[in-house]
Amino acid sequence: MPSNSVKVFLTEFDGGIFGYDVQVMNENATVGDYLAALEDFQTKTLADCKGCDGCCHERAPLTLADFYYSEYYQQGGRKIAAWLAEVADLQFFGQAADLTIRRTADGACHLLDAAAKCCARHQYRTFTCRSHCCLPKSERAEALRAAIINAGEDELLRRLLAELSETGAMDFLPGKARLSGADAADYAANGFSRLPGERWREARLAEIADAALWRELQQA
Repeated sequence: MPSNSVKVFLTEFDGGIFGYDVQVMNENATVGDYLAALEDFQTKTLADCKGCDGCCHERAPLTLADFYYSEYYQQGGRKIAAWLAEVADLQFFGQAADLTIRRTADGACHLLDAAAKCCARHQYRTFTCRSHCCLPKSERAEALRAAIINAGEDELLRRLLAELSETGAMDFLPGKARLSGADAADYAANGFSRLPGERWREARLAEIADAALWRELQQA
C-alpha cells in the first residue's frame, strides 16, 4: 500500500509529451515509501508490458536491496559474495567498482526468457527493474532514482568488501583478485549504512539525496 509520504504523478512536459514526476510530502519519507508510490503509479497508469524486453538489455546496477530480493537470500543464503558469484558482472571505471546484473553474449540480462520476452525470475527482480518506469521522467524524478541506486550499489560494495576482509578473499569469484585494491572505506556511508541490511526500505530519502535535490523534491 502506498504511503502519503511520496507522490508520483503523471505530468505534461514541453511539447505535449506526458511522463511522470515525483514529490516528497514528508521529511521522513523513506526508500520504501518511494518504491511503493512508484509501483502504485505504474499499476494504475501503465499497460502490462509482458512481451516487451526493451529494458532487459539496459545496464542494471545491483544494490543492497537486490541481495534481499534475491532467490538466493529467500532460500536461506546469507553471503553476499556467494550470491554475486551467481548473478553479477564486475567492471571498473577508474578505481570505482561497478556491480551489474550478469549479461548474456548478446547483452541481455541473464534472467531474460528470450522466447517469451519476459523475466524468468520476475518475483526476484532488482531494484533497478522495479523502479524502471517506461515513461519520460522529470529531472528530479530521474535524479532521485539515480541517487537511490548509486547509494544502494555503494552500500552493497561496502558490505561485500567487509565480508571479504573477514575471510581474506579478494573477489567474489574463487581464484580471482579483482577487488584486491578496494577498500570499504572508499565507499562513503549513506542512508542505508546505519540500518541492518534487511531494513533497507527504512533508509530516509533525506539521507540519500543531496541538499539541492532534497529541496527540489519538496517543491510542489
